[in-house]
This record gives sequence, structure tokens and C-alpha cells, in this order.
Amino acid sequence: MADVQTGSYPLLENVMQLARAGINDMLRATTGAILTDSAPFTVVYANAAIRRTQRYLANNGIASNIRDNVILSSIPPAVGADPQIQVYISPLGYFDGANMNSQPTLPADLILPLEVWERQTGSGAQFIFMPQPQEGLESRIPGSYFGQWEWREDRINMTGSTITEDLRLRYEASLARIAASADFTKTTINLVDGEDALAAGIVLQYARTRGSAMRQEAEAWWKSECDEIVNRHVRRDQRIAYRPRGYRAGGGRIDGALQGTIK
Repeated sequence: MADVQTGSYPLLENVMQLARAGINDMLRATTGAILTDSAPFTVVYANAAIRRTQRYLANNGIASNIRDNVILSSIPPAVGADPQIQVYISPLGYFDGANMNSQPTLPADLILPLEVWERQTGSGAQFIFMPQPQEGLESRIPGSYFGQWEWREDRINMTGSTITEDLRLRYEASLARIAASADFTKTTINLVDGEDALAAGIVLQYARTRGSAMRQEAEAWWKSECDEIVNRHVRRDQRIAYRPRGYRAGGGRIDGALQGTIK
């Protein structure tokens, strides 16, 4: 959450004013009489609207807050050499196959990891991409690399490594929560052009908690605003030229379909 308005990120106070207008709570003043900045439920509603909107956008292909090149450094070697050993990094720490260590931990804002790379700590080498197996981690004696990773039980699970390693992460991050003490006139929400969707989300939350008949209309308004954001990103993606990957079978390769060649 930024302290000043930046670019097209919506200012929380503007979001709240639109929400107040949506529930007719601006008849006497823009600060409202019910959905005021100081009401104890206002920040709760705003945070709920942020989470709900981010989930909807992510489920429709919009990664509104992807973080990349986040490094977890100096991950200790696995303890033991049995193929049954698996290690993992969770929000609570690192399990080395025998002991739970307080560090490293997953980033506090991580929702879902998207890609993971590895390298030996201190080597200065480039990071090597780690694939995700479809049927779980393979059983192998710990070697000089992790090799694979699997997202399970809200943690990054791996086969053990015999050396100290670094991981490079790309992940979907949660938007920062609004603090109860936040200054609404200086707080921005990092969702580009999201003012209308967020305001509608607050109205929806307000209507639901009061059993209002307007909750269905509020939900339709919120969804419509979210869909407008989705449509804009879809149109942008249509400007990118994609080509299907070549097919591999055994030692041969079928590729170059656009050139009419078979290799």
C-alpha cells in the first residue's frame, strides 16, 4: 500500500466516496453518515473488497500483482541420504528433512508460486529452471540440486540437496491490507483503474451484511466493473503473436511446421 497516489492507482478516499454515493450516504456531506472513514467496519469492508476483486481477476487470467526475481538465500542441505527425504519451505520456516528451521520462510505476501529456479549459494551462476512433476516428486537420493518442486500443503516441497542453495521465485502476491490507522487521503490501492470495481465491492459487502435488497444489483455492478478490467487485458494479450511449441518424440523432433520442414 503506497503512501501517496501513484499513476492510475486509485486513492482509497476516492473509492470510499464512490461507495458512499452508491448507497446514498452522501446526502449531507461527502464524508457520509454511516459508511464513514472512521467507522470500525469500513476498513474491514475495504479489505474484503480488495481480496474479492483480486481473486476474481486472478481466476479470470489477470495477474494483478505478480512478483518476480524474489530470492530465498542460503537454503541449508538436507539432513540424511535416504530417498524418502523431502524438504520444504513454508510460511513458518524450512524443514531440512529432520529439523524445522526458522529461516528461510516463504514471502508473507505469497498466494501461489508460479515458477521456481535454483542455483548453488555463492556461485554467481545463472539460476536453473525447476520443473513441477505431474505425479508428485520423484524418489531419489539427495544430490547436488533440488531438481523439482511441488506446491502442496501451502508450501514448496522438494527432494533434498546436499549443497546450500538459493531459490528464485515468481509468484502471485496478495495486495497489502489497509491498516485501521490508514490515512484514506494518502493511501492507494495497487490495482490499476480499479476504483469502480473496488467501490462496488464495498457496496456489495455493505449490502450483504445488512440484508439489503440491493445486494444483487451491487454484485452485478461489481462483476461488470471487474469484467471491464478483464476485457482490457484480453485485448492487450491479443496483440501478442503466439506460436505453438514443437513436438518431441524420443530422440527425434517434429518442428518447423510454419516452414514446412520435418526434423
